[in-house]
Amino acid sequence: MLDVIFLGTGGSMPTEGRNLPAIAVQCGGSVLLFDAGEDIQRQLGRAGIGVNNRLSVFITHMHADHVLGLPGLLLRFSLLGRTRPLAIYGPEGLIEYVRVNQQTIHLGTSFESVVYKIEKGPVFHSEHITVSAFEVDHRVVAFGYEIVYQRPTGTFLPDRALELDVPRGPLWRALASGEDVKLQDGRTVSPSDVTTAKPPGLKIVYSGDTRPCRALSEAATGADLLICEAMYTSEDSQMATERGHMTAAGAARIALESRAHMLALTHYSPRYGDGSPILAEARGIFPETVLARDLMRIELGNSEGPKVTSGE
Repeated sequence: MLDVIFLGTGGSMPTEGRNLPAIAVQCGGSVLLFDAGEDIQRQLGRAGIGVNNRLSVFITHMHADHVLGLPGLLLRFSLLGRTRPLAIYGPEGLIEYVRVNQQTIHLGTSFESVVYKIEKGPVFHSEHITVSAFEVDHRVVAFGYEIVYQRPTGTFLPDRALELDVPRGPLWRALASGEDVKLQDGRTVSPSDVTTAKPPGLKIVYSGDTRPCRALSEAATGADLLICEAMYTSEDSQMATERGHMTAAGAARIALESRAHMLALTHYSPRYGDGSPILAEARGIFPETVLARDLMRIELGNSEGPKVTSGE
């Protein structure tokens, strides 16, 4: 199961109730953070994400509204005694940016941090999650991210485990996690012996800042959730093109053509107030659209479909 938390949904500048871009994807005890807008450190606390979680950070591009929160995050983690290593992924320029900002932290950080320059293709794999980058069409080198989660097994079947005389406890947990186990009588039991068929993987795609482009459409194909910027409505389509951004209609057309299951719009301009014009335009093309709010959550992996919990 994946829990998507919108920590910042603003475009260009923060407003009351809307911080700059940042999205957390939680899976078990791991957190993947996509972009780090201004004041991300406070938003993590408000979302209940602990300072010592297994955390990896993915930056889409080196524009200020997507990276200004990273120095504060490094400082907060150090002040609160983080010990786990931190991996940060992003385009060229991020390595030097992190190095310079680390020098402003008195005594340095309390944890090891490694910054990776990325190119398109797979950039991260841990447990059952793979993150791949794809290049999008913005004014600078910029990436979107495709996050795929594959459960190791289907649903665990206790009755079947008891039939095979597998004792309760650690062996059940190992089988449910996808591991073979050996019993005292010498038999080996495989996860497929005590679980249902493995379900399809879950896919989330995050556009970052971009004009409509083929790479985004291809990545979004069949996505359970497409998280897409929608800086402008079609009234301002010329400005969107000039500034390297997406309209709400453009995002909705990508969702429709790629057969995404749900579209979440974020990074919309303050000029649209509460965002209702953005939402209305997109829903006219793709009805399964939600407008992201700060601290809104979308839970994926439930049998009944995505569960949306409103933020502020």
